[in-house]
Amino acid sequence: MSKACAVTEKYQGLKIGRRLMEKCIEAAKLEGAKKIVLCTNHKLITAIELYKKFGFSFVSLENNKYLEADLKMELEIKKPMNEN
Repeated sequence: MSKACAVTEKYQGLKIGRRLMEKCIEAAKLEGAKKIVLCTNHKLITAIELYKKFGFSFVSLENNKYLEADLKMELEIKKPMNEN
């Protein structure tokens, strides 16, 4: 599944990005995803800090299909404790 999302400058600072990320992670878990991969740009410092807070880490940028992206990050999805 491939989705792109961003928060328009006018709405930045309203914690919309945090809510979007929470919903994306929740949806990924419900779909049984093992990881979330995102591509971003080094200039988006606030977004990168948000990704780090959610546990994303930098990985090698390979097969990049986004012209503006120069960084790639991943988050391993952990199963809830009550699942086997």
